[in-house]
Amino acid sequence: MKALVLTFTILFLSAYTLWAQQLNIGYVDLQRVMLESEKGKEAKRTLTEEAEKMRKQLDIRQEELQRMKDALERQGMTITPEARAEKEKQYQAKLRDYQRVYSDYQAELQQKDMELTQAILKEIEEVIRLVGEREKFTIIFEKSQAGILFASPAIDITDKIIKQYNDMVKKQPPKK
Repeated sequence: MKALVLTFTILFLSAYTLWAQQLNIGYVDLQRVMLESEKGKEAKRTLTEEAEKMRKQLDIRQEELQRMKDALERQGMTITPEARAEKEKQYQAKLRDYQRVYSDYQAELQQKDMELTQAILKEIEEVIRLVGEREKFTIIFEKSQAGILFASPAIDITDKIIKQYNDMVKKQPPKK
């Protein structure tokens, strides 16, 4: 019986202590920070430029494949079956090579995107921690991951995080 009374007393005091504290709650839309921060925009530009370079290289290979296919169709009946089989074999090898290169480019872009995103998120988390400590937040949620279905815009600190993050990035020495 004493244990039960002691347990209720401890629970009551814990609940009272939490209730008595001023709760300061906020949330951040990390997706928006990634899209609107200067470093996020820079990362997107970098990925877009790399994707464009890769697309141009793939276009050249694709044009070559189309020329091979057109030549094969034009010469179709005028060459020997052995020569036709050899040209088809060469075409299939080029096609497999194209598909492999395409797949490699996709994997390379995904890897680069993941690396850039991870680096930026790490920096953003540090900014969130600093803002949380400085402004004495009790808890800061991530808007989409926390399952927030509704939250007052008054507790949205996304703009503040973007500003702080941009300021932090500007203060960093340029990379060589």
